[in-house]
Amino acid sequence: MLSTPSPDAAPTAVRIAVIGGGAAAVIATVHLFRAATRPLDVHIIEKAASVGPGLAYRTRHPRHTVNNFAERLSAVEDDPHHLIRWCASRGLDLGARSFPSRKLYGEYLAAALDDVDVPAGSVLRRTAGEVVDLERSPGEWKVVFREGWTAPADQVVLALGNPPPRTLPRYADLGDAFVADPWTTDGGDLEARAAGARRILLVGTGLTMVDIAAQLHQALPRAELTAISRHGLLPTAHVAEPTDGTDWRDAVDGVRAHANQLWAGLSAQDQGRFAEEYARRWDVVRHRMSPAMSHHVSGLRRSGALVLRRPDDVQPESFDLVVNCTGFRSFATRGWNPLVDALLDEGTIQPDRLGVGVQAVQPGHPVDTEGRVRDDIHLLGAARKGLEWEVTAIPDLRSQATALAADVAARTCPISA
Repeated sequence: MLSTPSPDAAPTAVRIAVIGGGAAAVIATVHLFRAATRPLDVHIIEKAASVGPGLAYRTRHPRHTVNNFAERLSAVEDDPHHLIRWCASRGLDLGARSFPSRKLYGEYLAAALDDVDVPAGSVLRRTAGEVVDLERSPGEWKVVFREGWTAPADQVVLALGNPPPRTLPRYADLGDAFVADPWTTDGGDLEARAAGARRILLVGTGLTMVDIAAQLHQALPRAELTAISRHGLLPTAHVAEPTDGTDWRDAVDGVRAHANQLWAGLSAQDQGRFAEEYARRWDVVRHRMSPAMSHHVSGLRRSGALVLRRPDDVQPESFDLVVNCTGFRSFATRGWNPLVDALLDEGTIQPDRLGVGVQAVQPGHPVDTEGRVRDDIHLLGAARKGLEWEVTAIPDLRSQATALAADVAARTCPISA
C-alpha cells in the first residue's frame, strides 16, 4: 500500500503526473515530497502492474546484478547508505562495495516508494494504465489514457525509461530467428525462443550482451555464443576493493563526477565530435561490469563458449538465433511509445540536434518546435541525452530528481494557460 494520509489531496495541491513507474519515477517522487513547500498531489501512472522495478530491474536471473557499488545506488540524495540500511532491515548484510542483484534492487525501489514520507495535505496515488497523449486545456494538462479517459495535471514528469534497442534492418528478414529486444519479455520467454539453439549470434558487445550471454549460457550450456561489434570492445570491470586513487578507474570516476558540466562547456562542434568518435570508448571505461560478471565472462571466453567477431566475419543466416544487444535508440524516435509519437506529431517535443535525445534546456524542460520552453513538462532519464551526456545511471537520476524537486518547489501556484 502507498502512504496516503488522506483520500484526496488538498484543493490547493499542485497536481503532478509522473508518467512511468521505474527507477526515475520512484526517485523523482521521493525527492518531490522531500522538497515540497506546499501540498502536492503526485499521480504515478504506469502500464505495468507494479511500480518500482521498471524494465531495468524486473529481471530475476541470478547473474543479472547492478553495475555499480551499493553505496552509489541510494534512491535518496545525501543518504548513500539508504539502500544498505534497507537491506539490513531485511537481514541482508550488503557491503558498501557489493553488487546486489537487479531483482533485489527492484524490490528496494518498490519499497522506497511504499515508505515515502507524504507530508500532511499531500497525496500519492498511482494508476495502472497507458498514457497516449497530453492535451492542453485552460490552466492544466489533460493526461489521456488509451481507454479515452483523462486525468488533470499542472506539471507533467516524463519518466518513461529507456527506449528499446536500435533497429537493425539487416536482420529483419530472419523472422522468428531474430529477437529485436531481449528485455521486452521475461527471461523465461527469451530462453523459450532459444530452446534447442546451438549457435546464437549476439549483436553488440556492451553490458546488455554480457547479461544475455550469461543468461543463455546457463540455459544452454552447449550453445556456441558469438558476439559482434564494429569496435570489438567489451565493457571493462570494476574492482571490488578500494584502490586509494592509484587505479585508472579512479581517474575515470573523477572525470565522471563532472562529466555533464564538461559536456555543457563543449562547443556544439565538439559535442558532435565526441558523440561520433569517442563516445564508445568512454562508455567502455565508464559503464563497467561487476567483478563477478567480469570473471564469469572471462571464463566463457577461455572455454570457447563465447567468442568475439567483427560483423563482416559472420553470416547471420547460419545462426539458429540472433539477439539484438545494441544500445537503446534515441528517445525522440517514433514507434516505441505512443505518448512519444503523439508529442512528436504535435511538436511538443522534437529531436535534439545530435539525434540522441530531446531538444531541452536546464533543468530538463523540452523546447517545442516553435521554440517555446515547456516549463510545465520535465524530462528524466534517456530523454535528456544531448542536454547532458550521463543521464541514465542511478546517480544521474538522483541529480535530475533533485533539480526537478527544486524547480517544482520554487513554483508557488499551478500553471496558467
